[in-house]
Amino acid sequence: MTIEESQNEIRSIFSAFGNPDDKWKFLLKIAKEHSGMDDSLKQDKFIVKGCAAKMFLVPEYKDGILIFHLDTEGGESTPLLSRGLGALALKIYNNQKPSDILAAKPEFFQEIGLQIGLTPTRANGFASLLKQIYMYAKVYSLMGSN
Repeated sequence: MTIEESQNEIRSIFSAFGNPDDKWKFLLKIAKEHSGMDDSLKQDKFIVKGCAAKMFLVPEYKDGILIFHLDTEGGESTPLLSRGLGALALKIYNNQKPSDILAAKPEFFQEIGLQIGLTPTRANGFASLLKQIYMYAKVYSLMGSN
C-alpha cells in the first residue's frame, strides 16, 4: 500500500468517528495489536529523543524499502497511547521507499485532528518520532538507497 493509500484509509477511519474519544480508543486498539520488537533491538542508540515514554525506532533497509521496528519500553503493557501513536505512524511510513517518505507531508496528522487533545508532552514526542522517521529516510536516500 502506498503512503497516500494508507493516509486515505486512516483519514476515512478518523472521519467516521462520531465521538472525539473514539480516536483514543482506536489508538489504544492498534497499540495492543502492534507486534512490537524483540528486546535485543531495544538499544539506547535507537531511543526516540523527546518522547516522555521510552520509545525505540529501529530502521532496517532491505531491497529499496525502509522497514521500521517500533516499541515502547513497557512493550504492549505500557504506555499504550504512545505505542498507539507510533503504530499509527508505522501504518503510513513502514515498508516504503525513503524517497516516498520524504515526499509525504507530515501535516497529514494535523489534517485528521490528531494533535487536538494530545498533551504537549505527547505532541512533542510524536513530532520527535516523525522527525526520526524522516531523518532515517533522508539518510538512506543520501546513501543512494532509493
